[in-house]
Amino acid sequence: MNDSKIEAALDAAESDMQQAMKSSDVGALDRIISDDLVFTGVDGAAISKEDDLEAHRSGATHFERLDEVSRIVHASDGRNFTEVVADVATSAEGATRVARLKWHREWEFIDGRWQVVKGSVALA
Repeated sequence: MNDSKIEAALDAAESDMQQAMKSSDVGALDRIISDDLVFTGVDGAAISKEDDLEAHRSGATHFERLDEVSRIVHASDGRNFTEVVADVATSAEGATRVARLKWHREWEFIDGRWQVVKGSVALA
């Protein structure tokens, strides 16, 4: 697959990821996130796949709003990643938090689909 086709596939995978996050679709997130995920949260803590899924399952992570501001899709030299900046509103324990966040996700084609294997999120 050439780089432009990989970029198109990653762009679609990123859209699927955001939709799954917005709706807390644990089944979709389970397919999109690699079992070997290495992810760093806003607070610098390591987050596993199961941590992420459980946060969506329990409602600890709930997006009231996730509005993409910008997106970069990169597929070259074996490096496949997306970077997204979005304005978000999250709710937890009755409190709403509003922020601009930047996600960096590294993707690999595993078991016939694109999966997030590494990433981070930070205040933008």
